[in-house]
Amino acid sequence: MIGDIIGDIFGEIISGSDPSKRSQAVVRILIGLLGVVLSAAGLVKTFSYDAGLSFRLAGMFLFAMLLCFCGFNIALHRKWKWPGRLFLLSLPLLFAVRIIFGA
Repeated sequence: MIGDIIGDIFGEIISGSDPSKRSQAVVRILIGLLGVVLSAAGLVKTFSYDAGLSFRLAGMFLFAMLLCFCGFNIALHRKWKWPGRLFLLSLPLLFAVRIIFGA
């Protein structure tokens, strides 16, 4: 069964035909899960940094919001705006903490 799904996806990519709904959903879920795993790894790694508490918290907030965005909006195909907005807010917050606290 998994071989058929993968064969359908790569067959559509190679042949250049329009992708089916099922192959779009499978690719979307795989990319979303990859983003969730990498965000979780970044969250754990940022926790163990030898930096100031404020910088670690801002970095962990960044990875937590990226995890929410990948999990909810990409993998689960929800149209929630808050994960994307908070992720975009976390980027300047990280720079502001770095500039203000010098962490």
